[in-house]
Amino acid sequence: HTNFLDEAESEGLSVAAGMSDYPYYQLQPGNCQSTNFDCFAQVKPLYLLNLKNGFLTPEGQYHSALKYMNVLNEPDLKMPATATTGGPEGPVQMARALISAFDAMLDAEKELGVTGPLINFTATFSYAICNACEPFNGHPAPPALGQIAALDDAMRNPEKYGYVPKNDITAAYLARFTHSFNTQNPATDLQHQFLDHYVAAFPGTPVYIGEYHRVPANQTEDLAMIFSIAEAEPLF
Repeated sequence: HTNFLDEAESEGLSVAAGMSDYPYYQLQPGNCQSTNFDCFAQVKPLYLLNLKNGFLTPEGQYHSALKYMNVLNEPDLKMPATATTGGPEGPVQMARALISAFDAMLDAEKELGVTGPLINFTATFSYAICNACEPFNGHPAPPALGQIAALDDAMRNPEKYGYVPKNDITAAYLARFTHSFNTQNPATDLQHQFLDHYVAAFPGTPVYIGEYHRVPANQTEDLAMIFSIAEAEPLF
């Protein structure tokens, strides 16, 4: 990854990398779904390879162009596929997969003795409404927020989700996590559907949009509006 990160830095770009779906549900045999959504053993060796193959400098520090690492893109649609639409076990399984993978990444860092400025981690959810999640402030959860709330609870209370971490994932979450989501909704939806609720619930944790593409919209107007919203909201 070194050449890519070097080139990104030379162009003044920051990089948000992401873990492959492979260890989560594509690996055969032995993916995370087959180990009751405990992903530690599958993720750690792959993240070690990422660290050794360009994420880290020879001095054992993260490459300065690398800013975020996505534990898994749209886990609510994959771990399991019914995480938002099935029974109450779905969000629990999803959260267990994410916190165990996060724990594995922290363990890989520890094994290699990573030093210096550390990157932030994220898990980028879809903009789906999670009907299987717990109520959000006493009401059905707005888009993406039920999933974020489930992850937040699991990071703070991992044993409740059937996982005993090897590292202090709660402290790492509070210090090094940024929430994120993907959406095809227009910019006009985001303040009242998501941001107002998010800022009230998670005032100390920044959030970003990973994939943003409202295809049928007037792109000039829509992008101008979303940039304006981002500039006005310190967490976004």
